[in-house]
Amino acid sequence: MWKGVNSLAAKLRKGKNYRHLPAFLLLFLAENPAHGGALLTLLQKRLPTPHVDSGAVYRALQDLEKKGAVDFRWDTKDPGPAKKIYTITAKGWDMLADFEADIVMRVKNLTFFLETYRSLKTTEFS
Repeated sequence: MWKGVNSLAAKLRKGKNYRHLPAFLLLFLAENPAHGGALLTLLQKRLPTPHVDSGAVYRALQDLEKKGAVDFRWDTKDPGPAKKIYTITAKGWDMLADFEADIVMRVKNLTFFLETYRSLKTTEFS
């Protein structure tokens, strides 16, 4: 087996691949407004392979906020520090649609890769 595969897998396990993190954050915010900690919990519970850390979530939320994709309000009703409750904006919905188009294209390409690779493995070991 190619040595780089193990290295790539290790990087992915360590959470170094956050390309679509904003898409998942927008997706969850489209379902319900939430604060950063709740979004991290959703990512960890709902994604099939959740490799993300809190710092990446908060950086992505800050970037989405700068782009106008999310808005927030402060929640001060619970004891403890105030929480930023994020909501998706109209621009966020547009970005979510763009992410969908990108992901559909990537799934097609990755499906092609997997099917081709599997057929090569079958041929190679026959």
